[in-house]
Amino acid sequence: MSEFAAFFGIKEKAEELSKNLELIKAVLDDAEEKQWSNRPLKVWLQQLKDAMYEMDDILDQLPTESSQLGCLTSLNPKKVMHRRELGQKLNEIIRRLNGIAQAGSNFGLRQVVRERQSEVVEWRQTSSTIAVPQVYGRDEDKARVVEFLLSPSRSFEFLSVYPIVGLGGLGKTTLVQLVYNDHQVGNNFDLKIWVCVSESFNVKSILCSIVEAITNAKFERMALDVTEKKVKELLQSKKYLLVLDDVWKRHQEMESGLTQDKWDKLRSVLSCGSKGSSILVSTRDNHVATIMGTCQAHHLDRLSDDDCWSLFKLRAFGADKEERAELVAIGKEIVKKCGGSPLAALALGGLMQSRSTEKEWLEVQKSKLWSLPDENDIMAVLRLSYSCLSPTLKQCFAFCVIFPKDAEIMKQELIYLWMANGFISSRPDLEVEEVGNMVWNELYQKSLFQDVRSDDFSGEIYFKMHDLVHDLAQSISGQECICLERQNLNDSSRNPHHIVFHGIDKEQFNKRAFEKAKSLRTLYQLNSDEFPFSSRLIPTNNSLRVLCIYSRKIPSFGSLSCLRYLELHDLDIKRLPASICNLRRLEILKLKKLSSLCRLPKHLTRMQNLRHLVIDDCDGLSEMCPDIHKLCELRTLSVYVVKSEKGHSLAELRGLNLGGKLSISGLGNVGSISEDENANLKGKQDLRELILSWSNSGKRKSVVGAEEVLEALQPHSTLKLLTIQFYKGLHWPTWMGNISATHNLVSLQLENCGKCGHVPPVGKLPFLKKLVVSSMNDVQYIEEDESYDGVETMPFPSLEELRVERLPKVERLLKREITHMFPSLSTIEITDCPKLQLPCLPSVKDLTVWYCSNEQLKSISNLNALNQLRLWGNHEVSCFPEGMMSNMTSLVSLDICLFTKLKELPSDITKLTALSDLTIEECGKLECLPEQGWEGLSSLRELSIHNCYSLGSLPDGVRHLTSLEYLSISGCPVLKELCKEGTGEDWHKIAHVPRVYNW
Repeated sequence: MSEFAAFFGIKEKAEELSKNLELIKAVLDDAEEKQWSNRPLKVWLQQLKDAMYEMDDILDQLPTESSQLGCLTSLNPKKVMHRRELGQKLNEIIRRLNGIAQAGSNFGLRQVVRERQSEVVEWRQTSSTIAVPQVYGRDEDKARVVEFLLSPSRSFEFLSVYPIVGLGGLGKTTLVQLVYNDHQVGNNFDLKIWVCVSESFNVKSILCSIVEAITNAKFERMALDVTEKKVKELLQSKKYLLVLDDVWKRHQEMESGLTQDKWDKLRSVLSCGSKGSSILVSTRDNHVATIMGTCQAHHLDRLSDDDCWSLFKLRAFGADKEERAELVAIGKEIVKKCGGSPLAALALGGLMQSRSTEKEWLEVQKSKLWSLPDENDIMAVLRLSYSCLSPTLKQCFAFCVIFPKDAEIMKQELIYLWMANGFISSRPDLEVEEVGNMVWNELYQKSLFQDVRSDDFSGEIYFKMHDLVHDLAQSISGQECICLERQNLNDSSRNPHHIVFHGIDKEQFNKRAFEKAKSLRTLYQLNSDEFPFSSRLIPTNNSLRVLCIYSRKIPSFGSLSCLRYLELHDLDIKRLPASICNLRRLEILKLKKLSSLCRLPKHLTRMQNLRHLVIDDCDGLSEMCPDIHKLCELRTLSVYVVKSEKGHSLAELRGLNLGGKLSISGLGNVGSISEDENANLKGKQDLRELILSWSNSGKRKSVVGAEEVLEALQPHSTLKLLTIQFYKGLHWPTWMGNISATHNLVSLQLENCGKCGHVPPVGKLPFLKKLVVSSMNDVQYIEEDESYDGVETMPFPSLEELRVERLPKVERLLKREITHMFPSLSTIEITDCPKLQLPCLPSVKDLTVWYCSNEQLKSISNLNALNQLRLWGNHEVSCFPEGMMSNMTSLVSLDICLFTKLKELPSDITKLTALSDLTIEECGKLECLPEQGWEGLSSLRELSIHNCYSLGSLPDGVRHLTSLEYLSISGCPVLKELCKEGTGEDWHKIAHVPRVYNW
């Protein structure tokens, strides 16, 4: 390679390029700092970024090309010419970068790493004075903080530290000011001290500020020990309240921030006060709360739109400006942009104060906050948060703007996109995914991400970005990222590098955005399957790193040699083209909803960089690529099909360090126990979900018995979700009866395991939340263990959801039922289990029964805490058991469907005082409804009667349903005539209902 590079002079060109880049990098930090107030500088930065994208495209192709060319003696003339073209492009980009570097010299940029100022700029300084005209929406927050400070328990503690955490601009300082100036709080402390800490957590400076606050006089800076003595003298035996406002944690870009050592030193001085002394700390960073807090932090929520509106109109209209109706309507829409930030509400209100026409207000409503002509406080706060990030964090954060505002973003997907675009890379002791996780956590700690939720079962983490944070990311990314939505399709002035489709169709699409993209990196369809993507839109210059499309036709992979991420949806193909195997750089391959796909390409193992192979909803897939063990970098393999042919055994999985989800089918094709053991599932501790299935096994008789196979497939004890399907064994493996092996299971599903006569003993699993048992003909009990006493040992302590299906012999949930069992169970779904009797389960709120027997209906009365009851399918019952519903005082929703011989409803249905929704459907023999007691259904809001063609009339008592808002009647021919509006005989009974639908 070195000889070949020298032959075309590429080596020397690369060295020259490297020198130029080092000079440019030296001033980048200073340029980013100054670009917000210097428009030409911002343009220069964007030109630099564009050029570097194109340069990276060229350099990225060199290793790929060299690996294909081989030695000099066997050069393909076409490839040599392509190599020459790359050299010419490199010359061109060097000249371009030289020109950009020369232009940059006109801005007077410093070629040094920017140092943090020791002093905080004036507008960031805070005081105890409440600066806003009036405070809204913080009464509850204030009450909680005041309660903490005045709590009698505080009087027994020497120093309590209460952190208040929230995004910049939510009003943390204002809240602390309210508390600080509260009369009760003032009476509770001997001294009150306010210190604005901000970026620099300097112990000596903080101590000096404390002295000045107490003495109300300038304190000359002295040696640290002298200052410490002065503070101790002033605080000695005093019950004081100290506010440390706006504390930041130390990191790579903020060396002067808080550390544990600094806090320990400061706390040792402050501990000289009397019992009951307290510190309030406001911060954006949860890490600060962890370091300093002595109790759980108070997290500040966003204000409501009403409270923001109250703040907004104080500034926008003032005392003497008329609140014109048309401006109020627009203003309330503008306020929604504040995202609950009082600082943004006041800033926007101040902006509107000088605007008096409807047109001016509409212009602001339709603009982006970051593009407002005058800088505003909230964006300055957010930009400060951004400026403190490391270069990697900055790049990763700015990229997040590709997701639409208010979109729920999957954390793992975002990390994949960071990986594919080269924003993050592995470290000597960390894999690239772990680095991505660290980056995400850091951005979350800085309150740039919010509304985080975790799925208990999949383990996936989802989050959102505050609208104003999204605006910040948009102002930073500028031309680089475009999310193609309705409002920005006509913007043809950009040269985008990342394009996302969201909610557009072919008519709305504007090709100019693509035509201007010289170095397009990301082309991503976000839930936009309505857009018929054409492969002609894919750039042909090898720039693309990410491609995610919903398409009817397979794209050409010839110009995608630098692709790292490929996601294909909804392709009607049986096989992927062999050319996909030439994507040697690919790291993430996702195949979703390819229902006709039956096999993977034979040479897929050429993708030596592949780390994640995700296959979802490809139900026809029956054959993998052979020798998958060669993909040694693989970390996710969601589907694997065992075959008897060479290269398709379970031994292929042995050396792979897999995590996430793994579904193994074709287990009937296992050829020997040794290969099974070599799968090493027990060693794969990062697996979260495991599906073991004997489907896809063909018609050939299994060489190895199912029991032996499953015995050898013991997973690691960290596994959360386990599903076993089509198991042919009579007995379960020993490891399923060992609680230490299955201790962490959250979900267990046993489906179509027809030969097993019992369920494995899982009642003692401490974290099991979901249990599904289906199609097991001889099972009599869900749990046969009789050792539970209901006190020290309680069966299924965490189970929340139970689903049992097609168990013809099951009689009870537990062989020996006790008073206290299933304490957390809230949802039960039963399908075709005619002998199952339900015990008293006071925690169950939701019950669905398909094909229920009369005896089963009687047992439902044991569930007197039900909120929802759905009864579907019975071809024998003509009437419900007496008193079945008499104790269901909490029932809110009731569905009775497909009771083909039912002639009457239970009389006690009218005693359901909490019932809000009643549906009666497909009850062809039902002749009448209860005549009396309808006034008892005082909460009924919706009544639906469908396909009950024998129903002859409505009872007079329906007139007493004074809360009824919706009545729907269909497939009831007699009732339809009787209930005709104005003329039907029964119309007077329902005339009071606001919405009647008589189909």
